[in-house]
Order: sequence, then C-alpha cells, then structure tokens
Amino acid sequence: MSERSEERELAELESVLRDLRPEREGLDRGVLMYRAGRASARGWGWPLASLGTATLAAVFGTLLLFRPTPAIVEHVVYLPTPETEPERIVPSEKPLVGGSADDAWQRYVRMQEQVLNRGLDGLPQPPVPSHDEPATVESLLNAL
Repeated sequence: MSERSEERELAELESVLRDLRPEREGLDRGVLMYRAGRASARGWGWPLASLGTATLAAVFGTLLLFRPTPAIVEHVVYLPTPETEPERIVPSEKPLVGGSADDAWQRYVRMQEQVLNRGLDGLPQPPVPSHDEPATVESLLNAL
C-alpha cells in the first residue's frame, strides 16, 4: 500500500514539473556574468602576493648581477718531510722462472718490481715451446 502512495506522489510531482515553464525575462546573461566577475574579485591577497614575489625576484636578480667578484685566496701548506727514507726496491737478478711452489708469491712480486722499474723490457723472455710433448696445465704454471 505504501508503494501505491509513493507512486501517486511521484506522479503528482511529475505533472507539476511538466507544467513549469521557464521565464525568458528573468535571466539576463550580461548581468549574470558581471555579477559573477565582481564576486570572484573580492580580495587583494593573491595580487599582492604575486607582486611581492616578483619584486623579490627582481631584487635578488639585481644583487646577483652586481655582486663583487670573490677574492682569490692562496693558502700554502707545508708538509713535514718523513724522518726516515723509504726503502728502495732493488730488482734482483735471479731468474723469474722456475723454483719451488713456495716461491710463487715471491717470484710474482719480483717480476712486478722489475716491470715497474724497467717497463715491459723487465719481463723475462717466454720459454721456447718444445714440439715433443703437448703443454699441460702444470707445465704452464711451472713456467711462470
């Protein structure tokens, strides 16, 4: 029963809304736009804030343009000399190839010293490969 009364109320509302007609003389577009413009320009906050930031940017730009050049500062630092002289590395004339497996690290260090002191000429001549037997990993490692 409540559904019928709601339907009746909706039907009455529809009929009342259908009978309404807009008045052409009630709205004037020009007046409406004028009043909307006046309502939107109420405060001076944003224009003053924009003016302030623009002025500040101009002042900072002028200061940056006319600032003096920085002075050149020389600062001399004296470092103390070491009391003892470092040990000089004297390259050994021992052959870098061959030797025991315990000497591998020492041979590497000697070879590195010779290369640093003499350049690539400090490297020993590579061993001449023999055509009798193929090279194995152990023989290649021993050749170092």
